[in-house]
Amino acid sequence: MCLKKISLPRERMTDFDLDAFVRAAEDLNRRNAETFTDPFPKDPSRLVSHYNFDPRPPEFAAPGEPQGGLSGLPASLIDFGFVRSVFASAYSDQGGHCHDPASLFVLTLAVHLDGYSDYASFCRDLRQEDKGRRYREMAGIGGSVPGEDDLCNFRRRVGAETIDAVMDVFVNFFREFGLVGEQMFSTDGQLEPSCSRFRGCAHFCDGCGEIRLTAEHREEMTRQILAGKKQISITCPFPDAVEKIRRNTEKKKGGPVIPKVILLGVDRLPPDRPDLAGNEEVTGLLSPDTELPPLTVTRCALSTDSDGETVGRCPKFPSDPGAGVGYHVDTQNPAGKERVFGYNHMRTTALSPELGLELPVGTTTWPAGISEGGVFTEHLSGLPVPVLPGQVHLLDAAYDQKDIYMDILGNGGVPVIRYNPRRENLSGDALLKRGYDVNGVPYAPCGRLCRSGEYDHDSESRRHVCGHVCPTEERAECPHGDEVGGYVRVMPADEYPRLVGPVLRGTDEWDILYSNRTSAERTNSYDQEVVGKGRRHGFRGLRAFSFSASVRTLAQLLRKSLNFILSVTYALGGAVPANA
Repeated sequence: MCLKKISLPRERMTDFDLDAFVRAAEDLNRRNAETFTDPFPKDPSRLVSHYNFDPRPPEFAAPGEPQGGLSGLPASLIDFGFVRSVFASAYSDQGGHCHDPASLFVLTLAVHLDGYSDYASFCRDLRQEDKGRRYREMAGIGGSVPGEDDLCNFRRRVGAETIDAVMDVFVNFFREFGLVGEQMFSTDGQLEPSCSRFRGCAHFCDGCGEIRLTAEHREEMTRQILAGKKQISITCPFPDAVEKIRRNTEKKKGGPVIPKVILLGVDRLPPDRPDLAGNEEVTGLLSPDTELPPLTVTRCALSTDSDGETVGRCPKFPSDPGAGVGYHVDTQNPAGKERVFGYNHMRTTALSPELGLELPVGTTTWPAGISEGGVFTEHLSGLPVPVLPGQVHLLDAAYDQKDIYMDILGNGGVPVIRYNPRRENLSGDALLKRGYDVNGVPYAPCGRLCRSGEYDHDSESRRHVCGHVCPTEERAECPHGDEVGGYVRVMPADEYPRLVGPVLRGTDEWDILYSNRTSAERTNSYDQEVVGKGRRHGFRGLRAFSFSASVRTLAQLLRKSLNFILSVTYALGGAVPANA
């Protein structure tokens, strides 16, 4: 574990040392016991493991190194029994025996807190008599030791929603403890590839996996075989996808493309080798009444359903139909883009400049390719930290949308979002014609830029004046020359939300605030390199990726918070001695 240098006054450090954390954890345990009271549907006798909190003083093998790993510190101070109530809705009173969900949650969290690269390596250690004893005692594991399949079934059963509920508990706990800041947040997306190959069509849908062939489809495929074609196809049967592809390719060389679905590959056979023919298979699927020449089947995406109807599967239909196609900067070639077929995790990071802490407070997962700006409002509403007056939200140009500005401003927040010019004409003449520059500062009738005044929170507008910067002789001819301050223009935020806000774009204040946005990128990098150990996870499906992102975000919150507490305690010369 890496202890960080703490630059706080000594009297301030005592608010965050291990003794303070122990007291706060005791209060958390008491509140959780009073709050989470939903009974678990299965009788305790039907649980093959029984998590039981055993409070004890934390032990250390070296300065800042909890005995056996970082997971031992929260396990010795925090009662995770409340998660049994959180997960109760995912279980039934029917069925056989199962592991205590609190036990499986503690083990799942330990995987990411103690730096395991995957669940398989953790389960190998868990089964070892000496190496896994601490984990088994911590999780209440008796004779039946869970394996990788048990943890997988647990992830599939409880889903990300329950992990997010546990995340809310710890975010609020660390808010009260003082580690999670409430005044500055940064949000960014992170693409993660699915364990599935992208097959070249980004317009697939569920119907692509089972295309019901009409009589016209079968007749057309039969005509292609008789005409000697080797790749037998039909036109894509989904009009919306056909129209999108046609529209996207109509200006490219070769004209618009009409997508085809190749369902059959055949080769003609010489007349002297009828023993190799696969005619019966082809005629049974297409046209039993038509005599076909001797054929051998090289590829087949056709089958029959329970009703005996012929159905096809588009060869471009991926094995993970829930994933999408997104693009991010290519790490090998920063000037280019890298295509990712998978999912997008949107994470929000809370900044505490005084403590030098950047802690994640929530994550939401969607298929890649969905606009981050289009789902940000939903993500923001699901965070455990409300939008407070004066709260700053740092976002890149992907979030430069009117509804996002209005949502943040409507709650008293301060949006600091990089401007996305899209296809706007930002030439000098065009800006002068529209009446204000790229920062939202208007031009006076004489063509000079105005000076900006303070933002009026009551009317949610900003007042601009020319300030009489023109020469005296020109001012005498100006219709606004006799007015105090000269030309005046008030720009309301609801009319110009992308340009008018509490912090004026283009100022030093705006630049200083926006420079903190990289904290969200550091959070995503930490998730990939530290929590995820730089490995590509073998998941498919939105449910699996959502759970993985949520539990890794929770682990990052705990890792960073606990490391900070240990660093403070060590800096104070407190209870983190070697060989304790």
